[in-house]
Amino acid sequence: MSPALSATTVEIARRWQGVPGMVTGALQDLQEAYGYLPEEGLTILARELGVPLSQLFSVATFFTYFRLAPRGTHHIQLCQGTACHVLGAAQLRGKLVRDLEIADGDLSRDRQFSLETVRCLGCCGIAPVLRIDDQTHGRVRQRDLARLLQPQPPPESDGADQDN
Repeated sequence: MSPALSATTVEIARRWQGVPGMVTGALQDLQEAYGYLPEEGLTILARELGVPLSQLFSVATFFTYFRLAPRGTHHIQLCQGTACHVLGAAQLRGKLVRDLEIADGDLSRDRQFSLETVRCLGCCGIAPVLRIDDQTHGRVRQRDLARLLQPQPPPESDGADQDN
């Protein structure tokens, strides 16, 4: 067990001990610290908060916000709702799986991408839809994927923040 993980988790538990909603709050802080909920961290948190580990897992698996596995640098959510399915989401999923050599719910070898299929992204009018990080893309075709998965350059500066 990592001493840093242990110390950070104990500190999180101490902040939340006895506070109403302590389980959810402590889980949010643990995920913010590590990007997901590491199993070791959950074990320490349960012990320090004095709650069963099963209670932490119940909360962590009930809310889709919480993650029990790390995500890639770029997280892809592919909609599998009815409109997206009818308009080719299954083919998009197949191409993503082949091109990134990744299974649904997994992380690519280089840790750059994680893939998650979701029931609906709420954008049926522009199906099929996928979200990469916080950017939603509609009417996506297989030929679009290579472009969408390329690193994006930072926004160009308008010069307003430069010293003269």
